Amino acid sequence: MLVALTGLVSFLLFHTVAEVMFAVVGFGVLIMAATLRQFLDDDFPVFVGVAVATAALLQLVHMVDFPGMNVISGTPDTSAQVWVAARLILAASFVVAPFVLGRRLRLRVVVSLYVALALLTLAAVYWWDVFPTAYVAGSGPTRFKTLTEYLVSALFVLAIALLWRRRRGLPGQAFPLIVGALVSSVVAELWLSIHTGPQTWPNMIALIFLVLSAILVYLGVVEDGLARPHAAAVANLREAQRLHERLEKSLLPTLPVRHPAVDVVTYYRPGQHELELGGDFIDVVDERDGGLAVICGDVSGHGPDAAALGAMLRVSWQALVVSGAAPAEVVGSLRQVLARERHDEDTFATACLAWIDPGADELRVVNVGHPLPLLLAGGVTRLEVPALPPLGTVDVPVREPLPLALPEGWTLLFYTDGLIEGRAAPDTAERFGEDRLIATLEKLVTGPVDRSCIDRVMRAAESAGGEPISDDVTVVVVAKRGAAVS
Repeated sequence: MLVALTGLVSFLLFHTVAEVMFAVVGFGVLIMAATLRQFLDDDFPVFVGVAVATAALLQLVHMVDFPGMNVISGTPDTSAQVWVAARLILAASFVVAPFVLGRRLRLRVVVSLYVALALLTLAAVYWWDVFPTAYVAGSGPTRFKTLTEYLVSALFVLAIALLWRRRRGLPGQAFPLIVGALVSSVVAELWLSIHTGPQTWPNMIALIFLVLSAILVYLGVVEDGLARPHAAAVANLREAQRLHERLEKSLLPTLPVRHPAVDVVTYYRPGQHELELGGDFIDVVDERDGGLAVICGDVSGHGPDAAALGAMLRVSWQALVVSGAAPAEVVGSLRQVLARERHDEDTFATACLAWIDPGADELRVVNVGHPLPLLLAGGVTRLEVPALPPLGTVDVPVREPLPLALPEGWTLLFYTDGLIEGRAAPDTAERFGEDRLIATLEKLVTGPVDRSCIDRVMRAAESAGGEPISDDVTVVVVAKRGAAVS
């Protein structure tokens, strides 16, 4: 409506505003489609954007060459010729567009083709002077221009029929909006076919429908076809993030451990695999005799299956420990749980199971293919205990673990392999490894091992490799009271 009101002041102003609006919408469609291309299932929006932007570019040339503007030639014929070419290119593009649904295009080839079409059009009109005459001063539009307007209208009608057959490939309400744009274009062309001069009321009506068609294209391709699905995808991504966080929490101890003789620190940091869940799991349980049981494990792979299996193993271990099961019985039952619950025969899990007696300063460990726990007491040492094959691989008999004496002021650190599988240096395949972890702990740990201390160790490991640690990192620290803080 506001565009039409400008015609009451000056037809030239009205024409300029209408063409600029078409150009703004056309380039907006292209920019939005190209920006969101990676999230699209096909290149239909991008193809339409390139076509509309090309037509808009030519129509801007038509605008500055329009009689009264006097920027280029100032003759009505060249301006009309550029207009005819722009509308032919746009109509033909909409005929082709339905066949792009569900397909990916070589975008550079498409853009190069449309750039070549635009340049050839301008050369034919302004340099070679070979484009058919479209307007003769004193007598009005030529037969060529009138017939071309009808041809363009027919092409838009054909495009509607082709889109109808492939309408299921369009998202949401995009189909009726794009059809509305094409119908508006047909109406605009028919009004142009009867106008008798550049600055007449049929021309004004045609330009109003031209602006309407551009707006409907924008609503159909960008608003309904791109922006709304993209907003829905973002909302789904946020919901997935919340679900991811809830599932992550299910892999950690559900209740804080309050033991009179020890301090417990748990640490978990997801890796750099976005919303792909990992299989790390830990838990710490108070035993009835005053002892403490710890598990730190990792299911192979990533994803919801690995996360669910890790949660199942943690809960099963917790129930077994609370029931007073012996270490051999615990490992045997976890083997059965994994064999029953895994979805892939190649899935396995590693775990370090420990029973700590803080009163007697003793430790029993069953290591099932997991990185060995570290003892911090005046230095950092690896607790050498016999290793069993990972759960889900080879079942071998489990012997009762022998008690290991813990020195005064001891701190035990259990961790998953994400902490040591980063690169030892940039651009090398060598891993950070246990030895570098021990050296880093000896350098950085000067007091109680709390979460900030573990963060410093993480930063040192990432600094060494020159990149973020890609895997999940899970750590459990159990220390004799006074040696660690939570």
